Amino acid sequence: MKKKIIISLITIASTILAFLGIYYFGLPALSGQNFGFLLLIFIILGVVLSLVFMFVEEKVLAWNRKKGRLTYCAHRVNKATGKMEKYESDIENKYKYYPFKIVGLTASVALVFGMIVGVCSTPLFQAKRYAKQLNIEDGTSEEFNEEFKFDGDVLLPILDKELAFKAAQAKLSTYGSQYTIDSTNFTIISVHRDGKDELVRVTPLEYSDIFVSMNKNTHGSIGYIEVNVVTKETKLVEVEGGMKYMPSAIFNYDLNRHIRFHYPSVLYNETYFEIDDEGNPYWVVPTYKNEITLYQGGTPTGTIIVNPVNGDIDRYKLGEEPSWVDRVVEVELMEKQATNALRYKNGFFNTIFGSKKEVFQVSDGYNYFIKNGQTHYVSCITSPNEADQTSIGFLTINLKTKEAKKYMIPGITEMRAREIATLHESVKAQNLDATWPILMNYKGVPTYFLVLKNDVQPCKMVLLDVETGISIAMGDTMDEVKSKYDKLINNSSSSIEDEVKELTSVVKRVQIFGDDIYFMLEGVEDKYFIVEKSVSLDAMFLKEADKVKITYVEYEGYNFVKTLVKVA
Repeated sequence: MKKKIIISLITIASTILAFLGIYYFGLPALSGQNFGFLLLIFIILGVVLSLVFMFVEEKVLAWNRKKGRLTYCAHRVNKATGKMEKYESDIENKYKYYPFKIVGLTASVALVFGMIVGVCSTPLFQAKRYAKQLNIEDGTSEEFNEEFKFDGDVLLPILDKELAFKAAQAKLSTYGSQYTIDSTNFTIISVHRDGKDELVRVTPLEYSDIFVSMNKNTHGSIGYIEVNVVTKETKLVEVEGGMKYMPSAIFNYDLNRHIRFHYPSVLYNETYFEIDDEGNPYWVVPTYKNEITLYQGGTPTGTIIVNPVNGDIDRYKLGEEPSWVDRVVEVELMEKQATNALRYKNGFFNTIFGSKKEVFQVSDGYNYFIKNGQTHYVSCITSPNEADQTSIGFLTINLKTKEAKKYMIPGITEMRAREIATLHESVKAQNLDATWPILMNYKGVPTYFLVLKNDVQPCKMVLLDVETGISIAMGDTMDEVKSKYDKLINNSSSSIEDEVKELTSVVKRVQIFGDDIYFMLEGVEDKYFIVEKSVSLDAMFLKEADKVKITYVEYEGYNFVKTLVKVA
């Protein structure tokens, strides 16, 4: 008995130490909605049951002997034949490995339970619930025109995330050996300073390795880098007192450990670095709970805000966070909810079989429209067909209120807009790349704003209409672009019809870009003609030396073809 007590005490102590080690280094959420924690509890339960069995084992053996059960039928593999065979073994051997079997059994029960819950959580069984997680309202054209109106309060980024990150890296300078920056934590936010809004990206200086972290752990990181994505101004901001609570810190200064120790059961995925209007740094941590079974269907519940200098930490319900916070919901979580709402509206099987009625998805990318301190996630709504470059409208999500709206504004996708801009005759030879478009309402016209760039700097600003992508204006300054774009969109449909011209000539050169065909005609060698494949069969199979009769509208830099037929 004394030996068993010693073994039990050692086992209990080892289990407690193992649990504390897993909790300290693994930082699992102590919640029933965290499967890892559930598995750990089942394993501990197995250990406890095995210890209990160890103390009752003698009584179990005595009971078997009283019943005359001195042996039992066991199984083993015959080494000579490789087959399983039966043999008689002493009853004492039957319970020899029971403690290990109990632990294995409880762990297996947890795994089986997790698998069952996982299967039950799939859209096959829960499609309707997934579809209802995000309430998407139908936005009106009046609401779109007002909320996304391009005016003096709208700041458009000239630097995208990639170029801003390169600017931030250059600002590290002599600190490059001690600190590093992470592109995944490079938040775009608006700050209100000196009576006006500024649009900036901010990223904290993380320790470059564990040795730097050990040396500076109690002093903290020197600060953060701020990039104004409108003016391109970049600066390193030193924070008084140092930012001690960081993802790259160690021991109790580790940001995730600090959060977990204060809120052991909270669920969260991402941490966003933000600053308030005075430039004070904070970690903003969106929290969530699972609504579908135990482990799926995450939905926002609020935020945790951590002061990286002194470690002050507070938790807020959704809608009760400080006014300077730009994001209180996790972008990836909302994007997942949006995709489910658009895809599973009519059930799971509708997405696979039959007519696939009203099965849509958000596009492969997204951008933000930031106005009056409100950050809107914006992505076009399209079909699951990857070849489809048309959009039925746009989905917008306010990242502060979770308010989602669907605007039925048909047109081209963001990717198609990028292609049109980069393949435009005036810039095609420069081999420029395009930033992801930002949707806005420009004087009543749904419009994309994007920037053409090379590897080191922005080169051209672009405005083009969402509906067709035909009205496109480029320039070195926003004033220049707006002036050109105004001339294009001010043409009414009647005036455009009056300007339709007719021409018969021979095709000299043909290039195909997606659904558009670019070609030149003899006698008009300074401009490309652009025709959509869908205009006619003659357009679809157009080739050099064809003689064609066309009607077209002149635009700056190119001619848009309205009709095309081949003539003998």
